[in-house]
Amino acid sequence: IPGEDQIIPVPLGVCVKNEQGRVIGDLNEEGQEVIIAHGGPGGGPENDFLGRKGEAHPVTLDLKVIADIGLVGFPNAGKSTFLSAISRAQPKIAEYPFTTIRPQIGTMQYTDHRQITVADLPGLIEGAHDNFGMGHKFLKHVERTKLLLFMIDINGFQLSRDYEPRTAFETILLLNKELELYNSDLLKKPAVLALNKIDTDEQGKLTDNIVELVKSLPDSLSEVDKSLHPTQLIRFDEIYKIATMFDQNTLTMKNRLRRLLDIYADRDDTRALEDTEKLWKQERVLGREHNIDKLV
Repeated sequence: IPGEDQIIPVPLGVCVKNEQGRVIGDLNEEGQEVIIAHGGPGGGPENDFLGRKGEAHPVTLDLKVIADIGLVGFPNAGKSTFLSAISRAQPKIAEYPFTTIRPQIGTMQYTDHRQITVADLPGLIEGAHDNFGMGHKFLKHVERTKLLLFMIDINGFQLSRDYEPRTAFETILLLNKELELYNSDLLKKPAVLALNKIDTDEQGKLTDNIVELVKSLPDSLSEVDKSLHPTQLIRFDEIYKIATMFDQNTLTMKNRLRRLLDIYADRDDTRALEDTEKLWKQERVLGREHNIDKLV
């Protein structure tokens, strides 16, 4: 009588690797299976009832988060606040770096019951591609998202006194560079840019300047040191000006993200391509005018 299969249930997103680190299988869909080891033939008349042991292999189960949207940014950029604003997720929020030490998943729900998942990925730091800090543990989760949402503090970022202060534009380029050095294929993913904490920029001049620098790429690379230049620039399909702390422009941004995901999912569809062309003709900057959500 043949023995029964031994099945080990695992969550979606598990990557199975052998002892050499080679990928045996990716389990990204419900019901997917991968055979780790075959059982040995049982005893019978043909082998004098001398059965053989089954295979035994050490494997590594590497869980990577699967989400529609992945939040990418340096610590304290407002990723966790954004996630709590657009979903029922309750990530830890505080005024110090690395409040998020593992991915948090939130779900954006819409009135027609559509749901879009958003992963709050732990904040990156310079050198993450070389596994500095917890770099690889952070970056691996980016690989299985459909859309990258760069969350940037318009006031810049400084991890500690041991690090050089970075402007918002420099943090954008550094994040671009970290993704490129870790896995250049990540730069092929659709991406959008959210400029957060516009409530600290009453006149809007700082925010507008960042937008112009991004829109002027690659020419605007001359504004920063060459060591910050990525080899390949990521393309931002839209730019959002928001204040997550006060839910400013987050609702409109939530609806725009849905529209973008629909377009990306139906790129082979003729009607979707027409919609895409219309979308690209827009200014594609979600701005602030009299505190009303509006695309300008």
